[in-house]
Amino acid sequence: APFVVRVHRRRLAAWCAKMAWQYYAQGALSFLVPLPPGEAMPMGPRPVQEVALSVAVMTGLCCLVGRYLTRSDLMLRCAARLHPADSFRDEAWDEVRLGLEGCVAAATAIPDEESDGKAKGRQSAKRRFATELLFITVHNGTVSVLALLAWLLGSPSLALHAFALEVAYEVFDSFSLGLLRLEPETLIHHIVSPICILCSTQTEVDFRVLCHLCICIDLSGAILGYSKFLLRYAHVSTTKVYQNLTLVYALLRVVGPLVDTVIIVWTEVRTRGGLFVLGGHLITEDGIHTHLVATDWTQLYFWAMAVLNSFNIYFFYVIRARARLPPHVVASLERTGCH
Repeated sequence: APFVVRVHRRRLAAWCAKMAWQYYAQGALSFLVPLPPGEAMPMGPRPVQEVALSVAVMTGLCCLVGRYLTRSDLMLRCAARLHPADSFRDEAWDEVRLGLEGCVAAATAIPDEESDGKAKGRQSAKRRFATELLFITVHNGTVSVLALLAWLLGSPSLALHAFALEVAYEVFDSFSLGLLRLEPETLIHHIVSPICILCSTQTEVDFRVLCHLCICIDLSGAILGYSKFLLRYAHVSTTKVYQNLTLVYALLRVVGPLVDTVIIVWTEVRTRGGLFVLGGHLITEDGIHTHLVATDWTQLYFWAMAVLNSFNIYFFYVIRARARLPPHVVASLERTGCH
């Protein structure tokens, strides 16, 4: 009898270890390297009408919510509950009372008291204000949650709505900043990012890989937006904040997206029949020579991913450099809105 009990205990322990590996260890590994087991669940190609409708609805929703939140003190009051009393500078509350338009006008009309005051005033006017930084956190956090739910529920349709909400923010932010505050690198990002997202809906990449990429980008964006808010409007250690951001950017904006890029490129190249087929001639079943450029999204998708990965690596080095600067220098850069 004791021998039988020991055998059953060993079998039970082996079964528990197997279940733990299957549901927890493999889940953790798939989050680091998104190669979900089982049958692939391609994202697309999805009908253009479906993508356009999702983008239109999400853009309208994002613009309505974004306009309200960036012009009210709701997010600022919520953030104040997470920190000790009087932890924010009065400047944050003054901006809410003035409104975004008033803040831009004041920053442009009243230059700093230096010899190059006009230039500094224009640079200060380009920076994002408190509610705009907090809305980045709210929006990116929402997109991350939607992408995670889509992954867990196995729903490519929900993933499409999450991706469309990301495109919606690029549209909203472009109009919100306007020509006065829209800097060249921001404009490039707001053009290339929607191209990358829309192209992904026409590929046969597993949607869970795209959800992983979305979570990496938007989770790090939410952390970055809130960190920028604290750096400009709260009494925090600039060195410590940038040291933490360096780690976040390294994992979520460099390593994670590069792993996803390799998986996406490998999947698309394999689907298309090889690297040298991309952009070349293809013989159909009827023996007709066709060219892929007119109907294939792959080349544009690869180009957009290369641009975004370059941006991510560049800003990682910028953040790492700021983590090594003296605190008073970083504080001065943050006040003037220099990137």
